Amino acid sequence: MRVKLWMFVILACAAVPAAAAGEKAAGKVLDYAALGKVRTYCVDTSNLKGPVLPGDVPRPDEFDVRELVKRESGPRGLLSKLPWKLEADCSAPGVDATVRFEFRVILGPGDAAVGLETPLFAMYPQRDEFRWRVELQVTDKVSTRVDYKAEGNPVEPRLLPTGNQGIPAGEPLPYVEAKVQRYHELRQDAAYHALAALVSDVKTISKDPL
Repeated sequence: MRVKLWMFVILACAAVPAAAAGEKAAGKVLDYAALGKVRTYCVDTSNLKGPVLPGDVPRPDEFDVRELVKRESGPRGLLSKLPWKLEADCSAPGVDATVRFEFRVILGPGDAAVGLETPLFAMYPQRDEFRWRVELQVTDKVSTRVDYKAEGNPVEPRLLPTGNQGIPAGEPLPYVEAKVQRYHELRQDAAYHALAALVSDVKTISKDPL
């Protein structure tokens, strides 16, 4: 009887930190122990092959992630608060984890996400119910197991601050260019919030390891 009681106490005590950590998490921590052991990471953009819209740069999704990483690697950026070392090359020896971003579009009042295989100008000309979403994943470099997930949404989902109409036929080029630039802003904003969730959760785990 005493053995059973002690086993129950031990299991209950072990469950308390995990539950508390789960309540604090801004994202979804799938493996606390693995995430707590990460010291070196890289950002892999090989999966980002979204469509190129008129007047846009090649591989725009990859461009936005790289711009975000470059901007947030500064002294006051988000990545400076992450207690991990960033490696530019994912094939470098000693890389513990890989960070990937995946962009989705939310269409309509629901929460269903769609991929980006079709240019959005043609797919969804009305902008009233249009939102970007990004999913960030941290995977173990060796096993490729996903240890962490987080989602990010832009604060201001509208394509243009001055309106949400689509692009009518024959619209002037400056307007089209403004739409393309707004896409970059929205993607980077969504990715920023997913990255902020990761930084917050890693800092929490580092202070209170399980």
